[in-house]
Amino acid sequence: MPQYYQETKNVKPLIMPVVQYPDGGFATDSTPIILSLEAAADPARTIFSRDPVLNFLSFLIEDFADEWLTKCLFHYRFSYAADRDYGPRWVMDDSHPQASAAEIDSLTKTFLQRQTERMGIVGCTPENAPIIERSFKSLLAIMEPFVALEKFLFGTRPSLADFGLFGQLKTLDTDPTPLGIIRQQAPRLEHWVRRLDDLSGVEGEFSSLESLDESVAELGAFIVSFYLPYLRANFDAYTRGDSSFRLNVFDQPYSQPVFKYQTKCFEKLRKYFHALSADSRTTLRTRFGLDETIFTG
Repeated sequence: MPQYYQETKNVKPLIMPVVQYPDGGFATDSTPIILSLEAAADPARTIFSRDPVLNFLSFLIEDFADEWLTKCLFHYRFSYAADRDYGPRWVMDDSHPQASAAEIDSLTKTFLQRQTERMGIVGCTPENAPIIERSFKSLLAIMEPFVALEKFLFGTRPSLADFGLFGQLKTLDTDPTPLGIIRQQAPRLEHWVRRLDDLSGVEGEFSSLESLDESVAELGAFIVSFYLPYLRANFDAYTRGDSSFRLNVFDQPYSQPVFKYQTKCFEKLRKYFHALSADSRTTLRTRFGLDETIFTG
């Protein structure tokens, strides 16, 4: 067994990313990992704005990337023949660099079967496919004018939201089908992802809420319009003890099994929202269309 498997054999759940801290402890959830590194870093290198509204948007966008944009990644990777051939093989080759070609073939087949069987758990069904693909293409349409300006979401330095989007777009920008869509519909987004891949030496400043780029405002409103209702529907279903839930997304029916982890995501966003001042909440309502009852009703 490779040494890196020995080192992580007791890590539960063993999912990517995995970080080992100097004290020997491990962490596997990307958002807490980011927050712990932020707490240990030089304050001058912060990924958070001083504006509470922008920080709420940053948390919201990062959560959307982690919990919804992953559906886009999962859908494309395991729904299309070219992606089913490319993605799983790349993952197995990366995970088992010493394996023979025959071993990679066997590992890929097992991995592909396991991931295909999980598609329904995360809502990646044929019935939901049009919604998932529409959300991805809408995201590209919103971001393409913005990324042409060669800056980050909230100024000239990267934020939590930038890193959240990067984590998913990096893979979507690699797999054949979504890469083809990106190159056709949003070619400069591909360049933006590459810039995010190497941020050494980047300093910069965060912009003010007043100078927020309209494309970023549109992105926030887009996520508020369907992702928060999705999280709330999942949370309500879990609270009732239901095994699945339904709602309309883009005026189309969407359904999936209840996802326990995403109830925690909703509760964290609700906590961040309730910590805001009345003025900040008003700004989120008037500029981004955030209905307070999503957190209070």
